[in-house]
Amino acid sequence: MANEEHLAVLRQGVEAWNEWKANNPEIRPNLSFANGKRITIRGAKLSGVDLSRTNLSRADLSKADLIGAKLNEANLSEAYLSEADLIGADLTSADLSSADLIGANLIGANLNKAYLSGADLTKANLSGADLVGAKLIGAKLSGANLSGAKLIGANLSGAYLRGAYLKGANLIDANLIGANLSGANLHKAKALHTNFYKAIFTGACLQDWHTNSSTNLEEVICDYVYLQADQRERRPIQGNFAPGAFTKLFQQALETVELIFCNGIDWQAFLSSFQKVQDKTEVSEFFIQSIENKTDGGLVIRLSLPNQIDKSQIEYYLKQEYEYQLKAIDKIYRYQIQATYEEIATYRHQSSEMIEIVKAMAGRMINVEARQLIDRRAVSDAAAKIQRLLQQLEQTYPTNTPLEKQIVVTEVIKHIESNPNLKMRVVEALKGVSIDALKELIDHPLVNVLLAALEGYQE
Repeated sequence: MANEEHLAVLRQGVEAWNEWKANNPEIRPNLSFANGKRITIRGAKLSGVDLSRTNLSRADLSKADLIGAKLNEANLSEAYLSEADLIGADLTSADLSSADLIGANLIGANLNKAYLSGADLTKANLSGADLVGAKLIGAKLSGANLSGAKLIGANLSGAYLRGAYLKGANLIDANLIGANLSGANLHKAKALHTNFYKAIFTGACLQDWHTNSSTNLEEVICDYVYLQADQRERRPIQGNFAPGAFTKLFQQALETVELIFCNGIDWQAFLSSFQKVQDKTEVSEFFIQSIENKTDGGLVIRLSLPNQIDKSQIEYYLKQEYEYQLKAIDKIYRYQIQATYEEIATYRHQSSEMIEIVKAMAGRMINVEARQLIDRRAVSDAAAKIQRLLQQLEQTYPTNTPLEKQIVVTEVIKHIESNPNLKMRVVEALKGVSIDALKELIDHPLVNVLLAALEGYQE
């Protein structure tokens, strides 16, 4: 229950309060709620009140309504703020060292350069909070919600983040030396140039987190992690990481950029954007590492780049250029061929399902036993049509790089799939001959790549 004497002093203003505090250092001010009644200062609620630079050290503000309050540069060291409502409060440069903030609601609060070392923020809600440059050395943040929080340059060394929710959090340049992140969710967290030296990662979810060559993963302590939410895709699948294995595994990932396409992909737009980024950045050494279909229908393209290249900048350029190319192509679809948005979406979804073609292009060996020859005329007809398609498409699409060749092959497969008669002939032809036999009938440089992709038609 709030102490009326203490409230009376606070109502007199910041100067009177700070003087009273200086003269009574042994008293812990009690400004907490009583039976849900709101504390008032000069007839106003504490929500939105200006308590800037006020000395509230060791004050009991548990469950207090401080929504939107101005507490910048306030002294709240060792204060009781458990379950306090601090939504949107301004705590810029405030001293909250060793404060009790268990279960506090700090959604969207401004804690820029705040001092929170030793503070207990267990299960506190800090989603969207600004913690840029904040000091959280040794802070307790187990089970805290830090989704979308800005922790750029924050010092979280030795912080206890077990089970913390850091989805989409910005940890760029943050210091997490020795931090305990076991069981934490780092889905899509930005960890560029972040220092995780000797941090604990056991059981953490690292789905689509963003790191770069400057992210320090030296001597990380980790038995296992998950690459998908809800403890899916465990790594390693069984047992635990050998010493140093975690660092070795994720250092490989530091050399990649992951592009995620949730609604299919337009290969023409991607190829154009890929080439433009190469020209713009003058980086010719990066290439496609892998292409993967996700269970939700999304497509992930992983690109490998040189160590010295800024991966975040390349990712930004590619996404920006792809969207530009996509809009240009959509305009052509809409106004030249009168395609509907639904038809365009269907086309992109089908394109994303061409993963088997891409896998075939990875160079897997073709070892199919020769089968009894069937109607040679049907086989020759199918081969001739395929050759004509290749010749026509190479007039539209360049074929200088592996990616460009992939685009042409994808378009050929689309033509085959959209033409029932041609597809039937191709299937029948492949039933009766070996890949090598059909290869002899198609005179084109892309025949090996295409027939590797068509191998599935024999099954």
